[in-house]
Amino acid sequence: MSRAYTALFAMREGRIIMRFDKKKRDLKKRIREQIGDGSKSASADRLAALLRIKKGERARFLLALAGMERNGDLVRDKRGRYSVPARDNVRARLMSLQKGYGFARPEISTGKTEDIFIPGRDLGEALPGDILLVRLEPGDSRGPQGRVLQVIEKGGRLFTGRISADRDDRPIVVPDAFIRYALPIRRQKELAAKAGDKVRFEAEYNHSGELTARVLTTYGSADSAKVCADAIVDSAGISTSFPDEVLDQASALAAAGISEPELEGREDLRDWMIFTIDGSDAKDLDDAISLEETQSGWILGVHIADVSHYVRENTPLDAEARHRGTSVYFADRVIPMLPQALSNGICSLNAGEDKLTLSAILTLNKNGMCEDVSIKKTVICSCLRGVYTEVNMLFDGTADAEIQEKYANVGSALESMRRLAALLRQKSAERGTMDLISTESVFILDEQGHPVDIRSRQMGESEGMIEQFMIAANVAVAAFARKKGLPFVYRIHEQPDPEKLGILSETAQRLGFKNHKLDKPMDLRNLMEEARGTGYARLISDRLLRSMAKAKYSENPKGHYGLSLADYCHFTSPIRRYPDLSIHRILTSVLAGVKKEEIIRRYGFFVQESSELSSQYELRAMNAERDCEACYMAEYMGRFIGEEFSGVISSVSAFGIYVELANSVEGMIRLDSLAESGLKYDEVASLLDRRSRPVYTVGDPINIRVTGTDVSSGLIDFEPVVSTMQ
Repeated sequence: MSRAYTALFAMREGRIIMRFDKKKRDLKKRIREQIGDGSKSASADRLAALLRIKKGERARFLLALAGMERNGDLVRDKRGRYSVPARDNVRARLMSLQKGYGFARPEISTGKTEDIFIPGRDLGEALPGDILLVRLEPGDSRGPQGRVLQVIEKGGRLFTGRISADRDDRPIVVPDAFIRYALPIRRQKELAAKAGDKVRFEAEYNHSGELTARVLTTYGSADSAKVCADAIVDSAGISTSFPDEVLDQASALAAAGISEPELEGREDLRDWMIFTIDGSDAKDLDDAISLEETQSGWILGVHIADVSHYVRENTPLDAEARHRGTSVYFADRVIPMLPQALSNGICSLNAGEDKLTLSAILTLNKNGMCEDVSIKKTVICSCLRGVYTEVNMLFDGTADAEIQEKYANVGSALESMRRLAALLRQKSAERGTMDLISTESVFILDEQGHPVDIRSRQMGESEGMIEQFMIAANVAVAAFARKKGLPFVYRIHEQPDPEKLGILSETAQRLGFKNHKLDKPMDLRNLMEEARGTGYARLISDRLLRSMAKAKYSENPKGHYGLSLADYCHFTSPIRRYPDLSIHRILTSVLAGVKKEEIIRRYGFFVQESSELSSQYELRAMNAERDCEACYMAEYMGRFIGEEFSGVISSVSAFGIYVELANSVEGMIRLDSLAESGLKYDEVASLLDRRSRPVYTVGDPINIRVTGTDVSSGLIDFEPVVSTMQ
């Protein structure tokens, strides 16, 4: 793993001490001092001479220069001279490209929502996804403006789109996103795709500076969401098949089953009342629960598939799992992190089958506080394959005789679990955990993979119950690791940006909310609860989410702001998440009696790499899942062109309004489709008329007509049925 330092771990008073590579750090410091405050510049050769770099140090010196340039600490001009960037220079990612201009988003947030406008003459040959060094220049009422000084890091430069034709019937590519205009195709004679096909292409400027497309892959009709999903998965670099050696290893492990020697050293919990509760279509069951009520509280067992027993370090299975990072869930398929022989087979906690597990046994007092956790290698046999919808019917009293009979033996345990979960939810609310509004869609497909229905997923009481138990286990395990000073993969959520909170506070105040002083997690929770039930609930939830940092994985225990927790990790899903598998591996070494110094030596670099890669692959999966869902929504709504629906305005922008339907589908009414002229966005929640009166506001009901869909880009267009709000 390439780093600007080497980590040498030593034990001192029970702490892990990381010593940076002092030579490399000092070299960077010397380079900065030599160049000065930005008024000087020098070539690499001149810098090497001034710093008296010896021949044997040349490679290290050039690597340091490259790293400083990549990080934005130095800028290199066309003559190859290095200098310190001016204060009005910022690192930014090019987000979109129009014909004649583009927009870049600063990497370091300033709390402002505006992207940087870059005229075409100042873009150079930058493309969406590139990391740029941008010099800020005087802007106007439209926002900040800038000029590209340097492409610090090129993006993937691979995009998707569909084949069309220009006015002269020459083939062109219409990009799905990021590039907002059609591109001429290079090497047209080699083009196998036809009009209407979904393609993947490489964008490149030709010798005259014109942006062109070279088609690399043809997938089929761009009007098919399934075809578009294939392209999205391919473009994201998500592997859809496993290498033969990985499949062979998984099959051999599954065929071998569980031998007697594998049970040695494990605590036998097969006589405990342990069972799973999952969705009806779930096949990779990686968590089971047990609960015993005591005079002083509860003993909660969270029993997780012992995937680390099968996926060992330095094996083909481990390399493939690390490369995937996570299972990815689409409307028409699941792309698992592990082969099905493991994920749905020997690792899945199927009812009536002996399974190897890693159990966290939590001792909770009557107030729901965890007083102790015991982590053990165990063997279990789940007595029941529970289903969320069935348990919800038991809880709300609508279960039929068949369901009641199925759960008869665990009925008292479920009631005890229900009480404990209610207590844990109460404690969660008291510490300030935010309960944001999220919409998740469920797609119903026919045998050919076409969407025939879309529904909004409803989270019932049993789903919330299991969530509380998983959170409790994640907290207990993370605290265990932190207290022991173990190298570990934590799930962290850092403090929100103060300037963004300031903007949110101003928005809340303008909307009339009392809870607009936002200093701590409880303040944010109170604002959300005040907004809940009003037309602004979705807006406040979205703004709260945007004001906060993204949750990620880290080797440093920084806590989880959104959950108001000092300790947190992901322990409960090793079948589908590599960070969970990573910490299972570390805990296994601890339970095996490996000395702490050896654990630090073995896993010090590993947790850094696992944290970084897992965060990247999680984001990749989330983006791919979102894009695929948009394609399926567009294909489904294509059946209803010209038909009318009732919806709610979900967000407002300077370009128009977004409307969400009851089935969770969202579409846009563009500004020019609205009957009123002169509408202006108030930067909060409304489009105002010329007299500054709100005409369209977030939360207002509206009737719409579906006017168009584009499956390839996932865009859906609406128009209002009437020109004024009803």
